[in-house]
Amino acid sequence: MTDPTTDPTTDPPTDPSTDPTTDGAPPAPVDPADIDDAGLDALEADLATIEVAMERVDSGDLEGYGSVAARLDEGSSGAPD
Repeated sequence: MTDPTTDPTTDPPTDPSTDPTTDGAPPAPVDPADIDDAGLDALEADLATIEVAMERVDSGDLEGYGSVAARLDEGSSGAPD
């Protein structure tokens, strides 16, 4: 005989994705004001530098490209600020 308190037909298991007491609970919403934009700002600055370098190459100014590329290399150490 089965225990009626644990019988899946009378007490189906709780879906972990909807039960906030389980580890499978969805994460709490993040407030956009809490997000650190420093990484995004650095990427935008690198993109702007790359665009300038591409313009120099398009205009045939390879020396200008070299100086812009050197600036990009100096500014991106690979480590987060």
